[in-house]
Amino acid sequence: MGIPIESSPPPGWEREGIDGLLGLFPPGRLSEIVGPRSSGASSLLLALIARITTSGTGGQVAFVDGMDALDPLSAAATGADLSALLWVRCGGRLRVALSAADLLARCPGFALVVLDLDDLGPIPGSACIRLQRAVEGTGATLIVRSERHREGSPASLVLAARRLAPQWMGLRPLTRLAGLRSEISISRSRLHSLSPLGRGSGEGLQGEGLQGEGLQGEGLQGEGPQGEGPQGEGSWTLDWTLSQ
Repeated sequence: MGIPIESSPPPGWEREGIDGLLGLFPPGRLSEIVGPRSSGASSLLLALIARITTSGTGGQVAFVDGMDALDPLSAAATGADLSALLWVRCGGRLRVALSAADLLARCPGFALVVLDLDDLGPIPGSACIRLQRAVEGTGATLIVRSERHREGSPASLVLAARRLAPQWMGLRPLTRLAGLRSEISISRSRLHSLSPLGRGSGEGLQGEGLQGEGLQGEGLQGEGPQGEGPQGEGSWTLDWTLSQ
């Protein structure tokens, strides 16, 4: 029997903290979100997509899916407007994914271009440079999501995600996975300045309706900001809660 969990507005909808964190990604620059599966990296990415597609400014998002791993139902559960999302499936072909991201970064009209590689790679250094050059001078934000950061990458901002601990629920002994806690930290910033949140004064966050990386068959749902301070310089703690 499923245990109901109270829901709340999805990420990006007037939430303290999360807008500050997601607002760190600079337009016209290459950024990265790195972390293994079940680290919260993909959940953070979906929260950003929801924020842009529901901002009321007509923001369009291109999602280049290297491993065909995107679950549209999970994206919709975060509050993302799927009518504003272009989904490009690459079937595990790295060169196709890199070429698609390069082309879309040069196309006008996209507020965000995502290249989700997961564990597909490694990315050639020359490809990273081409991606940075492709997005320069545009109003688009280009984000590469992968398991590991590549040394020598020209990325202006790199956020690293890591899983802290699973959370369990139910009668003792605790037998049902309720969610997980993860930490998002700034591992590199080449920006001239960051908001106060970027300097480590942000609050903890929660996500909603996000499919867990490695948590099969269930979405993730959150309840609002945790109200906790950062765990270190430029880091935030997020709680992702499983929903039915």
